[in-house]
Amino acid sequence: MYYPNEKNVDLERDYLPSMHSKRFQDQPNPDLAVIENHLKLCAQHTNDLVTKHGVKVETLRYAGVDDRQVVDVYCKPEANNGKLFVYVHGGYWQEMDKEHSGSIVLPLVKRGYRVAVMEYNLCPQVTLTQLLDQFTQFLLWVFDYAERTATTEIHFAGHSAGAHLMAQLFHVPHLISTERRQKVKTVFFMGGVYDLRELWPLKGVNPNNLLSLDANNCNELSPMLWPWHADSASWAGTQSYVLTAENESVTFKEQSREFAKLLQEAGFSVSFKLFDRYDHFDIIEECVEDDSTITQYLLAALGK
Repeated sequence: MYYPNEKNVDLERDYLPSMHSKRFQDQPNPDLAVIENHLKLCAQHTNDLVTKHGVKVETLRYAGVDDRQVVDVYCKPEANNGKLFVYVHGGYWQEMDKEHSGSIVLPLVKRGYRVAVMEYNLCPQVTLTQLLDQFTQFLLWVFDYAERTATTEIHFAGHSAGAHLMAQLFHVPHLISTERRQKVKTVFFMGGVYDLRELWPLKGVNPNNLLSLDANNCNELSPMLWPWHADSASWAGTQSYVLTAENESVTFKEQSREFAKLLQEAGFSVSFKLFDRYDHFDIIEECVEDDSTITQYLLAALGK
């Protein structure tokens, strides 16, 4: 589908981002090594926020009772500039958690942001349809929280599966008032997957159909297939950034390119960027470094 001039594409491989990294080639299984390194680094970055950098963290519940519907809000005790940055992790809707999702936090809290790192219920404990509904409730909580904390600007970012979920922000305008939309200044879609039609039958990505997908609902859950022609004008003050990396699969890169094009044609303000050298994982890992290419790009987009 995203290889218009090629046949017999190995989609199982194409939808596994770890197979396309150029790092750890000296290891017996480079694909496993890049994931292991990612989990180790992201856990360390998250732990260091409190233990090394003195960042304050508060865990809040946005829905549910005894599940993963919680969010960690980070900030420096002495600084708050009225700006909220919301981050949603990836993991193919089946893995990861907030304890491995703090790499993006430090450069932002140093500049006075509150950073909210979302955790969510994973498949197969919930279906992907249910998860998208729960994400909508999270979005409503974000706006309520912003009002309670005198937040003047909201910035969103989602990585991988989190970028897929983040598309829901523009898909439920009937639930988000015009006044609330005006607070949303930037949205970063990082390394996302936006079309599930090829993905749902793949055993490597969706073993035993953990995502509860079929030929019908994968269309309904694919942002690439949603009607985007209406209501874009009410998001005129929001700039979106669709980001991908050189060392991603062709499918991932082309889905990002096509998603950016789709939003732009629908009237949204969108920039597309393919980063040299990065892969699906280090584009997040290097967010912890002030002087990294990805951090400098994010800060420039934020106006900091």
